[in-house]
Amino acid sequence: MTMHERGTVVAVDDGSALISMESSADCEVCGACAKGAAGARLLEGVVDEHGVRPGDLVEVETPAAARRRAQGLAYVVPVMAALSGYVAGFLLGSWIGINTDVSGAVAAIGAGAVALASLKRFDRFFGRGEVQPRVRAIIARVNGDYPG
Repeated sequence: MTMHERGTVVAVDDGSALISMESSADCEVCGACAKGAAGARLLEGVVDEHGVRPGDLVEVETPAAARRRAQGLAYVVPVMAALSGYVAGFLLGSWIGINTDVSGAVAAIGAGAVALASLKRFDRFFGRGEVQPRVRAIIARVNGDYPG
């Protein structure tokens, strides 16, 4: 199911926009937004086909596939990386003769941290196309003009 949320355009860059989202119950579960200053939710890389300007109030359409993808990236990838890191550290620790639990834990923390740090770069590289959130409509212009 497609989610429709309202937000304010913060910045515009070559056909995409950074949107400060109004947080709703659905928005809390999605995980596609990053938390900005003062707890604001920021949605980056929103496809803009309407010519939005900073300050415009817009309606953003987020396909269900984008929400599932964001949730998978935010939750599944770091956990899988940490588990893989633990196994690798455990095996390495037994091979070189150090405490396997400690080496496994250190490798798990390292792998999880690397996965979290690389998520944003991965998302920018593979995150374009049909699953990108889009500006559905301009509700109000910053200068009060009707968005005709």
